[in-house]
Amino acid sequence: MERLADDTIESFMNAIEERLAEGQKNKIPFSRFLEEKMDAFDYSNTSLAKKVFHRVEKKKEGTVTYVPVTRQAIGAWLRGSMPSSRDIYVTLGMAFQMNLEEINHILLENYMGYGLYCKNIDDALWIALINGLFSIDSFEAVREKIEDILEENVQQDGRSLATMDLWVMLSEAGTLEEFYELIRIYKDEFRDGARKFGQCLEEVIEEEYGYYDKAAWFLRDIGCLHCEAQFSKIRAGKAVVTREWLLRFCIALQPTYESIEKLLAKAQMEPLGITPAEVIIEMIARYKSNSVANSQEIWIMIESAAERLRQKGYEIEEDLCRKYNSVYELPVSQKWWFSFCIGKQLLQNEKNKEFGYEKNGYCRFAMEDKLLFDDMNRNKKNVSFKKSAAEYMETGIPDWKQAEFQEIPALSIEKNSVPDALDMEKFEDYCYVRRPSRFTKDFLRNDMYFYAATLYSVWTGKCYQKENGKRNVEEIRQEFEKHSLEGEEFLTVLTKMIGHEEVLLEGNLASMVEAVAKVRQRQ
Repeated sequence: MERLADDTIESFMNAIEERLAEGQKNKIPFSRFLEEKMDAFDYSNTSLAKKVFHRVEKKKEGTVTYVPVTRQAIGAWLRGSMPSSRDIYVTLGMAFQMNLEEINHILLENYMGYGLYCKNIDDALWIALINGLFSIDSFEAVREKIEDILEENVQQDGRSLATMDLWVMLSEAGTLEEFYELIRIYKDEFRDGARKFGQCLEEVIEEEYGYYDKAAWFLRDIGCLHCEAQFSKIRAGKAVVTREWLLRFCIALQPTYESIEKLLAKAQMEPLGITPAEVIIEMIARYKSNSVANSQEIWIMIESAAERLRQKGYEIEEDLCRKYNSVYELPVSQKWWFSFCIGKQLLQNEKNKEFGYEKNGYCRFAMEDKLLFDDMNRNKKNVSFKKSAAEYMETGIPDWKQAEFQEIPALSIEKNSVPDALDMEKFEDYCYVRRPSRFTKDFLRNDMYFYAATLYSVWTGKCYQKENGKRNVEEIRQEFEKHSLEGEEFLTVLTKMIGHEEVLLEGNLASMVEAVAKVRQRQ
């Protein structure tokens, strides 16, 4: 891809849409294929929707389910948009009584850009599902059983098999037990592939970041490397690596295009396809290699592009393109308590006059990612933090100035300390109203703006974009309504801060913290 003309979402969107159109060139439009099949089976939008499923992950409960799509989704596909997940295409093909070969070549290869590869364990699962060995409701249970088989210590004769032979054997398995036995017989081959992928994963992380530990804080948030144990399972070949997992990893790490292709190959998966999510990943990889842009700017482009594609009817998972997804998924009481603690820490820093400037460079805050990832994710499992959040949410804060708040280390940079520019993004690049001078009032104004913008990321899980004005406040309002929170005073104060195209910066930081302290759940 040639270098983009400028660093704007418009040019980025144009590149994505051109790639989507290119991928469908000389193919029967999906809308026509769908309409013809629905006519042949006499399906209405409603009747077909009940037979087509998509994956829903509830991280709080730690569950994954497959639920029917809506009739509105069917209508959007008939109007020209396209689904982007394999579960939808596979169950759609099953609803039309298509066999394995038809689903693989007519649906997956044509409209996703890649088919199934039998030596990838996750793909083997889809083969078994298409052949009717289990129902979609049992998909995750079967996946867990396969992971158990991979961890078995029973010695087997090391066997290898040509890809086509394994494809035939998996296709001809008549029962679920026969399928399990095939996995068991050839598990060393499956495990070797997964182990090679784990080694490649570590190599890519080191290539992109220099060393693994430097990237760990960044990646654990997204559910890819959420703990060392999980990464160890992947490296040992004992975990099922899904394409969805790998896509989320690629969006978060934003590796080069070559690294993405290497990871897919090691995972025994087809190259990047032509679904909206995968095209976004492809464009980001190519965009990064052809221009100078920091990670935050790229995340803003990812979130904006995903939202625009959704508005056009494309299916893109919300959490796939939401940067601070694990923060967003936290219980509402913890998000609220953390919001309050950030404000109190800022006030404490102001009291101590810890402004930390060096040659007019504002450097108190290392970066928003450190604040949200390290501190918030570290505290979400902290017993005392969770207890305080639940207690204060239930009883309220009668005197917020005296509340015992959780200190936020990321907000306590020593005076005259300058963050490592190679290691840390400066929040001012995309948030501050202007670069402050040495005068105290400039720091205080920027504290208010920093606080308002950070609260936006805490409550929505998205990158703050100062030009969005009222929409930012409205998104937080929607989150409050979803969680039955009473926070009109806070929203009013926030509107004065970021609710206009030109930032007003009315009021003071203390009034913002007080407004946060008054947020309550409706009884």
